[in-house]
Amino acid sequence: VMDDAALDNLVDALTIASKFTFDTETAPIDPEDRRIDPMRSKLVGLSFSTGPGKAWYVPLGHAEDNQLEAQKVLGRLEPLLTDASRTRGAHNANYDMTVLAKHGTHVRNLAFDTMLAAHVTGKKAIALKALALDYFSHEMTPITDLIGTGRKQVTMAQVTIDRAAEYVAGNADLTYQLYEILDKEVDQKGVKHDLDTVEM
Repeated sequence: VMDDAALDNLVDALTIASKFTFDTETAPIDPEDRRIDPMRSKLVGLSFSTGPGKAWYVPLGHAEDNQLEAQKVLGRLEPLLTDASRTRGAHNANYDMTVLAKHGTHVRNLAFDTMLAAHVTGKKAIALKALALDYFSHEMTPITDLIGTGRKQVTMAQVTIDRAAEYVAGNADLTYQLYEILDKEVDQKGVKHDLDTVEM
């Protein structure tokens, strides 16, 4: 359960971490709109990881009531996301950063994007699910297991916090693990300059 004490613990953990990864979970503003567009989405939650198996989910926009108010949470987390001296990573960071910027939090000096790193190291499939299977033989839960399909499909905001937490915190955790592996692979393959100066 994310309450004030849990938020304090998260802030402390991110503050002392040498690096962390983050991910946003969103839902379309218009439930009938099926497009994946950060400008047409609302923030449902944030996840963070500070190491393998260490992840948090902060619910912000679920239909359930037991969550903290989004602006309060972003106010506490903003210094950690905007401080240019901190080392942060994400997967498909452009989406997450656009969502956060829309909510007034501008991530500065992102250190690493695992999707872009996979691209410059020559991976053909660069989605998080494909990379998790490739590197860890880990079969991620399909999003359709949570939100359904077709006319019965719901948004992530309608998924229970417990079910969403396991899924979204898992994304941040896997991103952290990929960050550690791909960071070394980028160096080994001599493509760090391309990643840092072109892709990032």
